[in-house]
Parts: sequence; structure tokens; C-alpha cells
Amino acid sequence: MSKQFKRLYELNITTPTGLTRTIKDLRINFEVTKSVLSYPNLARITLYNLAPDSLSALQTKFTKIVLNAGYEGNIKLVFTGEVRNVFQERNGTDKMTTLYAGDGQRSWQNSIFNKTFTESITVQTVIADLLNSFSDIGTGIIEGIPSVASNLLGQTLSGSSKDILDTLADEYGFNWSITDGIINTAPIETPLQVSEAVLISAATGMIGSPTVTEIGADVTTLLNPLLMPESAFTIESINADIQLGNLYFRDVARTSAEGTYKTQEVVLKGDNREGLWTSTVKGRLF
Repeated sequence: MSKQFKRLYELNITTPTGLTRTIKDLRINFEVTKSVLSYPNLARITLYNLAPDSLSALQTKFTKIVLNAGYEGNIKLVFTGEVRNVFQERNGTDKMTTLYAGDGQRSWQNSIFNKTFTESITVQTVIADLLNSFSDIGTGIIEGIPSVASNLLGQTLSGSSKDILDTLADEYGFNWSITDGIINTAPIETPLQVSEAVLISAATGMIGSPTVTEIGADVTTLLNPLLMPESAFTIESINADIQLGNLYFRDVARTSAEGTYKTQEVVLKGDNREGLWTSTVKGRLF
């Protein structure tokens, strides 16, 4: 594993007219939440003493941001999305600009689907048509959808694309979510099969002890953008002081958090000058 020294980030800003700005030297404080829920991942980013032209770009409707962060020689994508709100405040001599952004927010909110099915087709085909209705969002990994005939012969699906997809996900038992501008589908209880599990241990940056939960375990590590919703991670912990939270009076057989989990949620928090630079991940044992 490469040494994890010197916190670095790069924030790229692109307005709908094509105006671009890159910020990487100012102080930044951010919190990004990514999950398996069919709701846009959210980011809160605070920048200190922002230049007027960069502030103007961020205040433009539908401006896109891309945040990369990590350590010297190894920064990776943390968040991409569209700015929803921008607020300013002053703290002493510092001017603080805080923006809130959603991943695929505009397409998630506005995409419409309208199609009549005149022949018997598979659920996978219906889902593929639905995914194509999301403008400006790509299609990524498609797993967990049963290869069965749909019951839509002669029927029309019409309405919000996200609402129709939610209904089908409930009916056929799969997750769908938008991560970094890409829609993925996955089985509910198992991770996507396309990547290796991310190792979390003392050697790779684990902070403190894992917490055993009713469905799996939660753990915090040094900032690691490779921890993604629907993917797998493995905890290796020689520390026997496992935190059980409020589960002392529950029927939880496990007393160790070691094992491999499906990522349900990851929260990335960072400040390039002081404080946190971490990823906290919630996992489901499978």
C-alpha cells in the first residue's frame, strides 16, 4: 500500500455555458454521503476565501462539480453532481462559501418514461428502456434483475422514471442507485461482482475498532474513495475490543467484525488543513 501523506484535493467547476474553474489550494471542508438508496448522493462542500469569479460560477444554475481527493500521488473521484444551493458567511477574517450538490439530481427529478408494451418481454428489457430515459446519466453495472418475463403485455408505463423504477425494484427485489453520474442495479443482499473487496485493516488505515451491527458492521478508515455503494469490503481486525453499540440486549451471535461485507453507505469527511480525512462505511454481512 502506498504511503498516505499530504492531503490533497481538486475541485473542478463547469457551468452550463462551458466556463471552467479548478480549485486546489484553498482550504476545503466536505462531507459526501453515498448509499444504495435510489436517491441522489449528497455533498456539502465549504470553501474558504473563494475568488469572485469562482463564486459566480458556483452560483450559476445547473453548474456541475467534480471533487477528487486523497493523498499525494493518489487522488481519486469522491463526488460528481450539480450544485443545488450556495450560502456565504464570514468567520473572523475568513469568507466561507458552502455549497450543496446532488449526484444526478436534475435527471433523477425530471426524467419521464412513457411506453406501451405490445409484446411479451423480459424484466431486464423493461429496466434497460427505463434507464435510457434518464438524461445525462450513464448506465453502469446491471446485476440483480431476474431474467423473467414481465407482466406488462398490453400495458403502458407512464410517469416519473424514478418512481416507476422504484416500483419495479420493490416488485422484483433489487437495488438501484446513482453513483458518480452512473446508474447501477444490484442484488439487495450481495455486492456487485465486478471488483475486488477493499481491505480495511490497521495496515490500510483503519481508525479505532469496528462496530458490530444487526446486519453487519460499521468501520472508519482513512479517506478511501474506493469504498463505494454496492461494492464489497473486508475487515481484518486483531483488536478484540469490538464495540457493540446498543446491541448488548439483542440476539447478536457475532463477537468479531472480521469478515466481508456489502457496502450500504459510505460517508466521506475531509478538511485539508485540520480535523477529519476519513471514510466511514456501513456494511451488510453476506
